[in-house]
Amino acid sequence: MEQMRFLRQELPEEWPVERLAQGFGVSPDVVRRVLRSRGCPPPRRRLRQDERALSAATAPGPVPAASHEVRAPDGSLLYRLPRSRGGPGPDAQ
Repeated sequence: MEQMRFLRQELPEEWPVERLAQGFGVSPDVVRRVLRSRGCPPPRRRLRQDERALSAATAPGPVPAASHEVRAPDGSLLYRLPRSRGGPGPDAQ
């Protein structure tokens, strides 16, 4: 959500609502609601949202453990997720 706000604020001509929706894999209505909202989710919810965005933005198939980048369908980098500091997460085998 913060990334959507940042892109729209800093580069509004390059990131209209429709391109943000396509890049993040959501509807334009969702983008409009995010841009209007000012709240920030708690850290755990934010992490889950980042994980969902990462899995939705990557190609079909397993997500590599080292992948911390979210890319648009055209391959351009949207943003990088911070690496966790506590070692492997709960999904590690």
